Amino acid sequence: MKRLRYDKWQNLAWYGVTIDIPDEWNPGQLVGDARSGNVRLDDAQIVRVEVEWKEAGGDPEVARIVDRYVEGLAKNAQKEKQTLSVERSVLIEGLDLPGLAAWECFRWKGVHEVTTLAGYSPVSDRLFFIRVMTRPDEDAQELLSRLFGSLADTPAEAWQPWGLYGLQCSTPPDFPLEEYDLKSGHIRLLFKKEKSLLRIDRLSLARTLLAGSSLSDWYQQFFAKDLRFIDTRVDTLDDQAISVQGEPKGRVQSLLQPLPFWNTRPRLHLRGRAWVSDEENKIFVAQSFYNKEEDALDLDTIQDAMPGPNRPAPVEATS
Repeated sequence: MKRLRYDKWQNLAWYGVTIDIPDEWNPGQLVGDARSGNVRLDDAQIVRVEVEWKEAGGDPEVARIVDRYVEGLAKNAQKEKQTLSVERSVLIEGLDLPGLAAWECFRWKGVHEVTTLAGYSPVSDRLFFIRVMTRPDEDAQELLSRLFGSLADTPAEAWQPWGLYGLQCSTPPDFPLEEYDLKSGHIRLLFKKEKSLLRIDRLSLARTLLAGSSLSDWYQQFFAKDLRFIDTRVDTLDDQAISVQGEPKGRVQSLLQPLPFWNTRPRLHLRGRAWVSDEENKIFVAQSFYNKEEDALDLDTIQDAMPGPNRPAPVEATS
């Protein structure tokens, strides 16, 4: 048997669900919202894990829910004229899940072996299904113990953690995710509360992007389209960090923009920060757009949860 062991891990966080995953796994699918959703992670060859959550409606009876789940598997196997072998109450060495009120591990075998953790989280009243796919010749005990054991949930009223591809951040609970863009060199998360916005960016290859340019110049060029209705002032804190303040352009200036004069675009203020992590060769940017001063977000709290100089490195494998 080939033991599945990974040396480098990172934390995946999506809609309040957090779990440790190997560095070499990448999100293949992210769908849904805080009530119901799914994240699929792939390695270079196969789907490795699916993280699914859904509202429980106050029903913590995991064993009964697993019964129904297994019945569905059996019906599908019968329909496809395939054999199905299911093992209930699978023991995972060292697994302890104090955050779940009830949970069970079970396994079924087909082309791949699928080990599933089903659990109920009282802090969010959600059911979780974590499905790990392995090949018949792979020993996944160490992987399952680390991955299942790292599962954590977040109350809906708490700040929400987000993390993937090395980006980690935390956002206010009343700022739901509006949209996201996941590119190989650029991750963008946009959160919205009424007219207020919180935008988080992470860009790779910082040294290449900043070659022959200051961080201040790069910021104003890169975000020029987003800042065209805002008068900005950029303060250089050092060669690795800048602070940004912005006020809505005057009515006369706005009329000079190539838009109809009846444009109803909200007049937004801006507070932002950008900094470079030399160790990770990345640029991180946090920007708060708001209509009223009391709606401006605390950038200290947001920045403290993000990677950067003097912040924790990615999680390494435990011995």
